[in-house]
Amino acid sequence: MFKKHLTEAGKSYSEHFKFAFFAGFILIYAGITSIIHAIIPSFFPFTSQKIVKNLLNQSVANEKK
Repeated sequence: MFKKHLTEAGKSYSEHFKFAFFAGFILIYAGITSIIHAIIPSFFPFTSQKIVKNLLNQSVANEKK
């Protein structure tokens, strides 16, 4: 099962680890900025949306390799 996901993702363990680890931290940041934005709408407008779109684009680009 472990290898199956790596094969489906088309990544080595280290490539997968780097992307997933980075994405996790970036998504935590996106969540924090989204909470702050909910309280004060002029702070971090569209920040979490841009982060999620960027991660999705990176993921799709990696699938095409």
